[in-house]
Amino acid sequence: MIMRLLHNLSIKNKLRAIIIVVSMVILILSISISAVLDIMSYKERLRSNLDTFASLIAINAAGALLFGDPATSYENLAQLQVKESIISAQIFDVSKNLFSDYIHPGLKYSNTNKKYAHFNSAYREHAGQDFNESDSMKEHQHFHADHVDTFKKIVFSSQNKSEEFGEPELVGYLYLRTDLKEYHQRLYILAATVIILAISSLLFSFILASNLQKIITGPVYGLLATMRTVSRKRDYTIREPEPDDREFASLVAGFNDMLSQIEARETTLKHYHSQLEEKVKVRTAELAEARDQALAANKAKSIFLANMSHEIRTPMNAVLGYAQILKRDTELNQSQYDTLQIIEDSGTHLLGLINDILDISKIEAGAMELRAEKFQVNDLIHNISLMFKMRCDEKKLTWRVENSLVDTPLLHADQGKLRQILINLLGNAVKFTEEGEIVLRISLTPEQHYRFDVIDTGQGISPAQQALIFEPFQQEKAGYDKGGTGLGLAITKRQVDLMNGRIEVSSEHNKGSCFTAIIPLPESEDESDIVVEQVKGQVSHLAQGYSVNALIVDDVQENRDILAKMLIDVGVSIREAENGQEAINQIQCEKPDIVFMDIRMPVMDGIMAIKHIVTQFADNDITCVAISASTLHHQSQNILDAGFHAFISKPFRFEMVYDCLVEYLNVKFDYEELKQLNDVIENELSVSDLCIPQEIYKSLYSAAELSEITEMESLLETMANSDQHQQRLAQIIQKFLGDYDIDSILEVLEDVGYE
Repeated sequence: MIMRLLHNLSIKNKLRAIIIVVSMVILILSISISAVLDIMSYKERLRSNLDTFASLIAINAAGALLFGDPATSYENLAQLQVKESIISAQIFDVSKNLFSDYIHPGLKYSNTNKKYAHFNSAYREHAGQDFNESDSMKEHQHFHADHVDTFKKIVFSSQNKSEEFGEPELVGYLYLRTDLKEYHQRLYILAATVIILAISSLLFSFILASNLQKIITGPVYGLLATMRTVSRKRDYTIREPEPDDREFASLVAGFNDMLSQIEARETTLKHYHSQLEEKVKVRTAELAEARDQALAANKAKSIFLANMSHEIRTPMNAVLGYAQILKRDTELNQSQYDTLQIIEDSGTHLLGLINDILDISKIEAGAMELRAEKFQVNDLIHNISLMFKMRCDEKKLTWRVENSLVDTPLLHADQGKLRQILINLLGNAVKFTEEGEIVLRISLTPEQHYRFDVIDTGQGISPAQQALIFEPFQQEKAGYDKGGTGLGLAITKRQVDLMNGRIEVSSEHNKGSCFTAIIPLPESEDESDIVVEQVKGQVSHLAQGYSVNALIVDDVQENRDILAKMLIDVGVSIREAENGQEAINQIQCEKPDIVFMDIRMPVMDGIMAIKHIVTQFADNDITCVAISASTLHHQSQNILDAGFHAFISKPFRFEMVYDCLVEYLNVKFDYEELKQLNDVIENELSVSDLCIPQEIYKSLYSAAELSEITEMESLLETMANSDQHQQRLAQIIQKFLGDYDIDSILEVLEDVGYE
């Protein structure tokens, strides 16, 4: 505790405190020893005086006791009143009965000062024990807080009796009580003396310590003051004068030497600083010029990307738009429908890539965003399988899917990222494989993560290249020969990492490669909208009693034609305009129910047009939907803020247009079931009537049991060119095979006859 208090004090106060504490401790010890010795000496003198006084009283009382004269004894005791310290005295005869007594005139007997009828009672109460006749002591003294009790035997001594009996005769007992006022007064005086001496010594010690500490603290505080001055003024030319003391002189010399070194360094730094300032000015000018060039390049890049977005989306809108229009043809056979589906799926995937590439905010931030949606992984695998089976057929490669997933749940993850990961891996596999097979294997890990293995029989990857293959622009000579950029696998790894997964590669030279992506795909908690589109089927026409008048505004004829044909097919009346000004003129002539408007147009663009529409036709409540091929993802909110009710990005899907009509105009549609679904239902109803050759049946059943997809497809191709029964069975099984529904295929084969 003392050390902690001293720790917080200055050096001056520490030295002062140490001197005072040491002086006070020595003084207190000296006074305490002297006081104790004085008290002990005084107490011994008091004991001796009381013993002498008691002996005198006993001598005077011996005669009265011997002759049985209490009156004389009372007279003798009355003389005690001249002694102020005597409180009371009681004389007992040899039988220990009260003979005579005395009490100070100013007092009276009480519970604390009793008159005792028997000596033993008094002795027992004050001595704490019974009186022992054989005790060799002639008297006993007992000190209390405010008095002393003295017990003494009274004897009569005679010369003749001493010769006859050899010892004095016991004639009685004395009990004497004396106060300690004088003793207490001496203690008070002694205590006061000690306090006065202590205070005087404390003041003297403080004065002495205050002067002595300056011998040590003077040089220290002088040095400290110099340090503060140097620190405040940053003037390293200041020096501290050296004191007479050798130790402090060494300390000050070291401090002054340190200041000399700092002064030299400060001079050097100032020289460097002046040179550096000049260099910084030159470098700042260079950086400013480089910054301006970078800003100009970045602005040019933004303009280029915006223009490219429009240029790429416009033909993509035509490709996907006409693919959707052709799919509405009910006279398509299954092969034609599947081909159109592949075109549409591939175009949609390409559109997703364009969206990622053209999203300036993501590119400049160096990060991608996950866009979670609900999907079935088996549906994704089926679409990818259709795409790559055709590519493998073109290179005469065997395409095989090994899917161990059964009854997969609805997932809620970024389907676009997963699709691009698989397409990148499979695309590389097909690109670098000249013969053999491509295998896509899907399974679940023990942690319930989805594992995708892409296996090829290509030329393989060297061990050195495997360590660099996921880095940007890293590829072997074969990659350059094939026209690759070296970014595909780098982007793939980045997307896998973004989905909290991992990707690995194993390969042997001339034996092929295996890329493995393990990705956690969370399940969807809401399955209410799994098959809404399948239940409704394809939009056929506006429901009876509903009519819609639409205005299409776009400067590109093909875009207007696609949207117009789409709307006309479902019974919507349309008008067309090539720019915003024409649109406003037509609205003034006849108000439409809904306006589909492009953003980038000559004369008047979509943003300016919507502002005029909102201002001029605010009371008409016209629904306006923006359809743009030049708008990036993060810019759609700006378009909505301008006044549009909804935003559709080109290329668009018909369902998005129909959904706008339903949401904003509250119209209803009639739906028709898909032709392919009806075909399967009809075929399922007549499957028991089919009969095929036994050899084909056994081969087909064995391939289904072993999930040999390629073998089954080969058999189905043969059956498709055979008789009517085999053709109808091939159509049924092909539908289930497209969904990798092996169990349903086996159930169908159980009902088929063979011969």
